[in-house]
Amino acid sequence: MKISTIGVLSIVGVAISTPLWAGPVGVQRSLTSEQQEQQAIAISELQAKKEQVSRAVRMPPDNRGMSLIHNMDRMSELNDMINRLQTGQPVSPDEIDQQLETP
Repeated sequence: MKISTIGVLSIVGVAISTPLWAGPVGVQRSLTSEQQEQQAIAISELQAKKEQVSRAVRMPPDNRGMSLIHNMDRMSELNDMINRLQTGQPVSPDEIDQQLETP
């Protein structure tokens, strides 16, 4: 009985302490000045695209039906990508290009 209790407590202790050893996942340690500049450019381009989509949502015929749903989804995707970049999460350049190219 004591051996099984000790075994269970050991497993629980390891499971609890493992996240303490791990560093932040998916967060870069530090960006070089060139990377920071590229990130700032990407954020500004994505915000400009978001403004363009936002204007389309307010203008007919894009403010009804499937067009409205599509544009709302685009705004949500752009907001998500901007937030990911601003919080330092890694975003692939291909993903940024895809968001900027999509009408």
